[in-house]
Amino acid sequence: MVPNTYQLAPRLNVRACQTEKLKAGMISLSIVLPIRRESAHLTSLLLSVLHRGTQSYPTIAALNRKLDYLFGTEMSVRNYYRGDRHVIGVAADLLGQEYLPVDCDLDLMEEVLLVMREILFHPLLDENGLFCERYVESEKRLQRDAIRSLKNSPRAYAIEHCSRTLYENEPCGVPIYGTEEQIAAITPECLTAHWKELVANMQFDCFYVGPESAERVCARVEKILMPELPREERAWKVPASTVVRRAESIKRREEELPVSQGQLVIGMRTGVTLCDDDYYACAVANEILGVSPVSKLFVNVREKHGLCYHCSSHYNMYKGTILINCGLLPENRSLAETEILKQIAALASGDFDDGELMAAKMSLENSYRQIEDSATALESYYLGRALCERSVSLKECREGFAAVCREDILRVAKGMTVDTVYFLNGTAPDADGEEAEDAAD
Repeated sequence: MVPNTYQLAPRLNVRACQTEKLKAGMISLSIVLPIRRESAHLTSLLLSVLHRGTQSYPTIAALNRKLDYLFGTEMSVRNYYRGDRHVIGVAADLLGQEYLPVDCDLDLMEEVLLVMREILFHPLLDENGLFCERYVESEKRLQRDAIRSLKNSPRAYAIEHCSRTLYENEPCGVPIYGTEEQIAAITPECLTAHWKELVANMQFDCFYVGPESAERVCARVEKILMPELPREERAWKVPASTVVRRAESIKRREEELPVSQGQLVIGMRTGVTLCDDDYYACAVANEILGVSPVSKLFVNVREKHGLCYHCSSHYNMYKGTILINCGLLPENRSLAETEILKQIAALASGDFDDGELMAAKMSLENSYRQIEDSATALESYYLGRALCERSVSLKECREGFAAVCREDILRVAKGMTVDTVYFLNGTAPDADGEEAEDAAD
């Protein structure tokens, strides 16, 4: 099941994945932008303000009433990085037309697309043609709160700050919500100007997963969105993600917070991304290292030596990096780091058996089979591949994991180098292990 792609205009692509398996489908409008330090925070705030009200639905309540009328359609904005690309837009889950009441003549997809068009192209503006100051200030407070609240989750805080150091000279090292100082400086005038710039330069990817035919989807998208697109064919050129193949030296950072549990985060370079032939081997190697139920980090660092509350790894397939996160008592920091590095070396030397390799493959097989049960997960999988121009079906992907052998693991593991070691030192006394239990949950 690979989506078919149709270019309706230089700035508008439709990707349709027709399936009868799911009762609820989804449709999304995505815009891919270059990450720019001076505007990433503006884009994040803009999405929140756009969702506050439109010309036809001037309040959140009015917008929600319209969505309730559309059989409880859930609509959300999207805002995340994929490598060095900033992906924004709107997405909605919707019932298949065949599941609507027999006497209902409502074209649900068309109505949902009309609401999306309103949000992106016809926001609520004041008499001066600017975003409503009350909405802008309200969303600024929420964005500042989101930045401040990161400290309430030591694990997320440590991962975020390690990532900033790991990617400090790369576009994705720019904080997606910016800083409090940047947020405070935003005005309705500059936010409105940023929205107009986006509209003038954006290129759309419309993605549909569900039972409708691609022809019907394209017809609706062309009817509703084409009139809104600028006539000029210019659009932002989004560069490919930069990939640092090896770390030249180890960067070390340390901070303190008044929490009882420390957080050790190790950032590694693998040099292997989704665009590389060794992607499957690197994904399996990461499973062996710190993801599967019998991973080296879990079995050794946590279970055997009892050095931490949790220890796992995450592979960023768009940047070719691995982040290892370990929650522990501060006094165990040195021992835990030594043991983690020992397990990385063990992987590179081939110190893993067939059982570990099989468990890793089965873990990935299970994860990728679950994607087929969710329209949102299918869209995320195929949109991510589209960004890297890799048209690979789920079946082909699972076959790629299954074909990985010991020699493949050794090859990619030997290329892994430690780039960043970040430690968040918890300075508060341990409150009877309460925080440890929260982390384990």
